[in-house]
Amino acid sequence: MRQTMLVVMPDCGEPPGGVYRTAVTPPGAAVTAKQTITYGLGAKNTVTLSSRDRDGCMLALQRDIVTLSGELLERQEIPLPPLKSPEWALAAAGALLAAGCPPEDLYREIQETQ
Repeated sequence: MRQTMLVVMPDCGEPPGGVYRTAVTPPGAAVTAKQTITYGLGAKNTVTLSSRDRDGCMLALQRDIVTLSGELLERQEIPLPPLKSPEWALAAAGALLAAGCPPEDLYREIQETQ
């Protein structure tokens, strides 16, 4: 079975139809997926921020997720650099983690993509 992932970035409009293995979406997006990873600043999202200041942020992975390779990634907090666009960075972080980026590499990956 081909593993497919959909990433819905902030303010992108209506997501495409289809059935996905993993979908990384803002809350409330109408997407069918075996695993949905929501991102945003709300407390109920899978990927959110637990703290933020001028020196950086702390990403909170609030539910376990399974990467596309099948690895279990447990709930945890992950340091991030200061963010120019928190929602964009949370979407990118969710996608990177689901794709198999090690949590310890997330700081550098987000810093390089801003």
